[in-house]
Amino acid sequence: MLYHPAKDINHCMYRMMALLSSIDEPVSLDKIRLLDFYYAFPHLIKEISPWPSDISAYKKSAFKINNPFEKIVDKRRVFFEIAHIQKDAVSNLYAKGLLNSDKYKTGSLELNNTGVPKLISELIQKDDFINSEVFMLIVKGLTKTSWNGKGGLKDRSGLLEFKYDE
Repeated sequence: MLYHPAKDINHCMYRMMALLSSIDEPVSLDKIRLLDFYYAFPHLIKEISPWPSDISAYKKSAFKINNPFEKIVDKRRVFFEIAHIQKDAVSNLYAKGLLNSDKYKTGSLELNNTGVPKLISELIQKDDFINSEVFMLIVKGLTKTSWNGKGGLKDRSGLLEFKYDE
């Protein structure tokens, strides 16, 4: 078996801290899981179909992403396989005091910036991927587009159930 960051809990915690530090509002567990998936597999952003018209400005950035060497045959299965790693990463972040406990108790995730060690904050700020167009697409585009129901990001991604959304 080969190493992949998507299956590394420590890397997952780093990705989630990077995402949460760049998003201005609390996010649900499902949303952070989807954003983390696209962080780990950015080339799959191109498969969001149809592309949301409210973030059409980001479409060009999405299609500039190079395809990696590895081939993902079933993205839904991979998303399911890494779910336990993502949930454990969130639990670890909470246990370390890195998530806002009031938001966490209501099912939302928000980074507790005062608890993040300075070294990690500096690593996040200097990370090349975090300063890329693709990352901006994830945190500024995908977080802002419609999320629930038919035509929402859950539907368009093909990764999450949307039929029972209110």
